[in-house]
Amino acid sequence: MQRDPLRLWVVKNIHTLAFLGSYFLTVVAGNLIFASPLAGDSLRISHSSGRFLEYPQTFTLGYWALLLCPFVLTPLIVAATRRASRPWVGRVAEMLPEFRRVDYALICVAVFGFVIYRFWQADVVTLLSTGVDFKSSVEARFAIRARIGFITLAPLQALLPFLTLYALIRWIQKGELFWMALAVMNTFLLSVLLIMINMKWPVLLFYVGIVLAIFVYARKHAYVKTAVGAVLVFIAFIVISAFVFRIAPSLDLDRAGAESRPVQASEYFVATGKAVPSYVPNLLVIALNRMAISYPYYYQVFTQEGPLCGGILGQATRDPICRPSELIYSRIFVDDAFQNRGTSPLSVHISGYALGGWPVAMLALFAGSIILGLFAAVPLDRAPATGTATIIGAQTAYHLSQIPGEGIIFYEHGLIWIALMMIGYVLWRRLASSPKTGITANTPTDYVENWTKASR
Repeated sequence: MQRDPLRLWVVKNIHTLAFLGSYFLTVVAGNLIFASPLAGDSLRISHSSGRFLEYPQTFTLGYWALLLCPFVLTPLIVAATRRASRPWVGRVAEMLPEFRRVDYALICVAVFGFVIYRFWQADVVTLLSTGVDFKSSVEARFAIRARIGFITLAPLQALLPFLTLYALIRWIQKGELFWMALAVMNTFLLSVLLIMINMKWPVLLFYVGIVLAIFVYARKHAYVKTAVGAVLVFIAFIVISAFVFRIAPSLDLDRAGAESRPVQASEYFVATGKAVPSYVPNLLVIALNRMAISYPYYYQVFTQEGPLCGGILGQATRDPICRPSELIYSRIFVDDAFQNRGTSPLSVHISGYALGGWPVAMLALFAGSIILGLFAAVPLDRAPATGTATIIGAQTAYHLSQIPGEGIIFYEHGLIWIALMMIGYVLWRRLASSPKTGITANTPTDYVENWTKASR
């Protein structure tokens, strides 16, 4: 596929750019503002305490060194890993099969069906409607996640985004109507399901993945399509943030003197839509500060007090002393209603610093950068499966800028769940084509007929 020099450079470095770009916007930019005369206004708008500005470790040389070291180290490590691993990563990529239409359709029906059934079983619609203000909205989110469980969140946030991006990329590359229809249908259905868990980042990251796929693989007008997609993602960020935060004026005051009755969720949604424009600046400042404000606490606490939650081995136990993200949340939000439930995670190397200072921070950064280098070594244009892996790698880069290293593997959006699905599909394809079984399945009818023949 032909790409102009700028686009080719961006595509080849998309994983490094995704990691450093996400990290800068969500962590570094806020801290630069905290060190400037704009700190007071920024903290006031986001309703955040500025007590960390008085910490002795804030804005020290070590503070800035830990914050900025990825910009020096990660590009070098990714480039070296890509160069060293490209031959064998290419051989592994050759082993990835493309989904046959019937197989893909059956897998989508099974995974979507399971998730929808779990949503119905947990009565997610009712739980979602209980959130009529910010506090009750957060409570609804905790209730939904607890009710549907990890067994639902993993296919929802790992398998279905992968399958949908695969259909999109195959449509772009092959131009077949079947894949266009599946991509559109899956995108719509997955958007609804992700919004229903009452969280912003899963659905927004999914949309960003779509825009990245278009930028990487569009054959015509890639820049225009990407720009339009970026605008739509920004609009989605505003609308979904307003919905999740339940931004609306108090309707009890508006109904003063009226007959007392419970406020309907639909009333809040309408009021939220009217209130959104005036809250856009606040939403942007909150987005800049949400992750950034955790960093001064991480550096102060784990520099001054050491690894309070234990080291790497301590975190690997079933019942650790504490989790750094939970401990920092309790230090930031002292009187918060979500103590012991809320978390304040940070990037892979800062989370490593919490477990063992600079040595573990560097180990975590090197490990995360090596993973990005492996994704960068995946052949770009070999086939839709490897193309999807490239986009998933860019999303992984975002996660590395936000959460501990184990998160990209084992959390609900972890790579292991995608790997297990693909390994299972490879094994099924080999079994279905094995001369020993006499099976060469291509359709659901073939599956039944061939297994019947093999069993005779």
